[in-house]
Amino acid sequence: MKSNRIQSFLLFLTLLLAGLCRAEEPGANAAANGNRRIMPNDTILIRVVNEAELTMDRHVNGEGKITYLWLGELDLRDKSTTEVEKMIRDGLHPDYIINPQVAVEIKEYVKQFVTVNGQVNNPGRIELPTDRRLTLIEVLSLARDFTQKANKDKIEVSAKRFDKPKRYKYDELRRETDPAKQVYVEPNDVIDVAQSVI
Repeated sequence: MKSNRIQSFLLFLTLLLAGLCRAEEPGANAAANGNRRIMPNDTILIRVVNEAELTMDRHVNGEGKITYLWLGELDLRDKSTTEVEKMIRDGLHPDYIINPQVAVEIKEYVKQFVTVNGQVNNPGRIELPTDRRLTLIEVLSLARDFTQKANKDKIEVSAKRFDKPKRYKYDELRRETDPAKQVYVEPNDVIDVAQSVI
């Protein structure tokens, strides 16, 4: 009995240390600190200490849901890994396991993109990083900046969150130094750089 407790404690420490090490890896910060929200088509890893049958990978379906042993269907949309850990812990305790030790991590991120059209040197899709948000300026830079025909005063962003496309001026975007006022892109945004009228 005592050796089982020691084993449980050692396994818990191993999981905790693994989580701390992941937090030091590039690109892992968002998952490690709970900022990255779980999205459809992510793959998550669920670990429950001393419960091999409850330790598994789960693919998040297009509706943001998974099926998990004993608990059935769970809705993970826009939840952090910390919130999912609590959801599973609360679901298992006390009916199935007393005080389960649960760890959840995002094993594979779904790829997300924005599209840049118009007068840039490399139009097309730009993949967004998983660990941070990109500003509109950064995305334009990743599209290899403007062509000579570009109208830098007419950069439009179309998105589901807007009623109509929003227009920006490049020089105004560059002058903004306050991080809270930066213009950030979101997945599936479409950015269009107009051509100057000659």
